[in-house]
Amino acid sequence: MNIIILLLSLLSPYFNAPPTQSEPIPVVSLAKQPSIVLAFQQDLSSTSNAYISSFDSLADVSLYATKEELIQAKGKPLNIVNELWEDCLEYQYADMSAGVSNGIVIYVHVTPIQAQQYGLQLSGVEIDPGKGKLSELLGAPDFIAEDGDVYMRGRTALKIYRNLVTGEWDGIDLFDGSSS
Repeated sequence: MNIIILLLSLLSPYFNAPPTQSEPIPVVSLAKQPSIVLAFQQDLSSTSNAYISSFDSLADVSLYATKEELIQAKGKPLNIVNELWEDCLEYQYADMSAGVSNGIVIYVHVTPIQAQQYGLQLSGVEIDPGKGKLSELLGAPDFIAEDGDVYMRGRTALKIYRNLVTGEWDGIDLFDGSSS
């Protein structure tokens, strides 16, 4: 019996307490969380900008641009040839070539001579594959093929072709990685 009395005396504040209204959540606890999240996001953004995060264009030509957009950006091509491997037309310019299929740019190609004469930009960032500092801009290759290195950003691929004998770069392609 003593145990029951002791138990009831311990629980009596809960039985005698008037009904409480739902207490609002303290504003202080809500204010602390966003500042922690924002600090964490700032740390992430400073490290994620170390590499080129997406491959949108090469030599100022956007992948998936329309034929009209290509001509508007680059002007009349020097030559248009049938590209048998990709079943498309290759629009050849002094500084690059672009494969156009069904009115859409499906690849962009630049040779070392074109890059040397005209410069080379990848998604608006100046690059020079000949200087060997691409890892600072691109990170490690996602795939190392016999003929070059492949970097992926989403479904877009950038391949830097290498001479099998000398190891020097022979060309660079921007293309849809899911199509190859």
